[in-house]
Amino acid sequence: MTHQAIYRKFRPKTFDDVLGQEHVTRTLKNQIMTNNLAHAYLFSGIRGTGKTSTAKIFARAVNCLNNRDGNPCNECEICKSILDETNMDVIEMDAASNNGVDDIRELRDKVMFLPVKSRYKVYIIDEVHMLSKGAFNALLKTLEEPPDHLLFILATTEPQKIPATILSRCQRFDLKRIKADTIVDNMKKICRELDIKYEEKALKLIAANSEGAMRDAQSILDRCISFNYQVDYETVISLLGAVNYRLILEAARAILGKDINKTMSLVDHILGSGKDLAVFLDELIICFRNMLIIKATNSPDNLMRISEDEVSEFIELNKKVTLDDLVRIIEDLSAAQAECKKALNSRVLLEAKLIRMLHEINHVIPDELVKRIERIESIIYEKNQTGHPVKEAETKPIKANKVYVNTDNKEVPITLVKDEGVKEKGSEIKSENKSDQEIFDTIKSKWESILKEIRSQNAGLQAIIRESRLVEVRNKTAVFEFDPRFTFHINAANQPKNKQAFREILVRFIREECQVEFTVRNETKQETTKTTIQDVYEDLKKEFGEIVEFKQED
Repeated sequence: MTHQAIYRKFRPKTFDDVLGQEHVTRTLKNQIMTNNLAHAYLFSGIRGTGKTSTAKIFARAVNCLNNRDGNPCNECEICKSILDETNMDVIEMDAASNNGVDDIRELRDKVMFLPVKSRYKVYIIDEVHMLSKGAFNALLKTLEEPPDHLLFILATTEPQKIPATILSRCQRFDLKRIKADTIVDNMKKICRELDIKYEEKALKLIAANSEGAMRDAQSILDRCISFNYQVDYETVISLLGAVNYRLILEAARAILGKDINKTMSLVDHILGSGKDLAVFLDELIICFRNMLIIKATNSPDNLMRISEDEVSEFIELNKKVTLDDLVRIIEDLSAAQAECKKALNSRVLLEAKLIRMLHEINHVIPDELVKRIERIESIIYEKNQTGHPVKEAETKPIKANKVYVNTDNKEVPITLVKDEGVKEKGSEIKSENKSDQEIFDTIKSKWESILKEIRSQNAGLQAIIRESRLVEVRNKTAVFEFDPRFTFHINAANQPKNKQAFREILVRFIREECQVEFTVRNETKQETTKTTIQDVYEDLKKEFGEIVEFKQED
């Protein structure tokens, strides 16, 4: 006897043999036992999940002479003839090659004839979504009012391409992707029956690459057996063109360690050995995904397809990285994968993406840092107001900051470069009950230090405040005036966020609670002018050449 492929040799014979589709098989068995059959069924799902096998079992079960709890006996004359494909009452049709109107019209004429010796005449139409529009229209009337002896079983991988008029006339069953554990158990059973030696991690790798399709897994298993008459990890790696797990793990370790030299060397070795770049990226993403699952969940076993040894290695690697970093790495690698598919030189693009990613790992986005600093400053201010002691506060270096200006009656943040990090020390502010003149003198004497402190926290605000001049202190309110020419500066200084930030720094230096007021020189009223965001940008650019970007927020 000639060789028969494993997926054909071990095709399910009963509903109980169909793995991973209990929600479908149980319903069909109950319908058969209660004789509550529909006239048309639609089985949908990805390749290799058992659509055609379930249809054939159903065709035998409805016609079986010795039905056993909804399952066909596979021993009676009817069952044997259907298994041998000699039964004239069960017709299989491939819609991909018989998709014309004439094909369906011929079918429509034939269905009116009674079955030869079976109870039902069953038509199994595979890949039904391939039918033309005219063919669907020709089939519609037959589906709507079929004869009592007729059953239609439609199978498809793309149900969205089937007209709604057809879908509404069928009982639809969606077959799920089969779990990896179920696929592995099935392959173990096949290997034992064939007396084939296997490695469990090799079977898990096959299951992972089958993507929930049992037939795909069985086909890979068949190739491995033909190659080496055993199923070992190295054989599977070779046949699949996959990247060795150890190399993937080393690449992940190099990325987490921000080791550019080692990362580039591993990429060169993997791609130089003939491995596909898309496969490499996919497996690297899966590696970090496994790390993410282990770090984020308490019981990752059900979500992963790896051994206990691999889990322990991932746990060790997770000690070097945060949850946010893992999410960022996966997002960056996924973006690189999408871009590499379109690139003319995908390798160069990948290397550039990896190098940039290694520099960004563990870096906090500047806008996020600004928000953190604002929260810290708010806490410090609240504690100063209540008289509670304030502990030393330190922040990491920051590369951007915001100054708020008024454009068209809107507050618009401008993002500015910041030269150095912030290191603030706060202490309990005890009111010394200073007079207005003492406050004035203190500000004058410490003005340069105040400007320097403002610059360390907000370079843009310092550029604005330095153009002002202290003229007086009245009722513990420090009055600063601007030259009438500096319209932008006074508008920006009077923005609540900027004004508050300046007041907080001033209070710390003079050790006395006071308010801040900004006016125009000679007490002339400054006519409000309409300022655009571009005007603001150009003004700041003239003041100091440190602006890197600006954006308007809603």
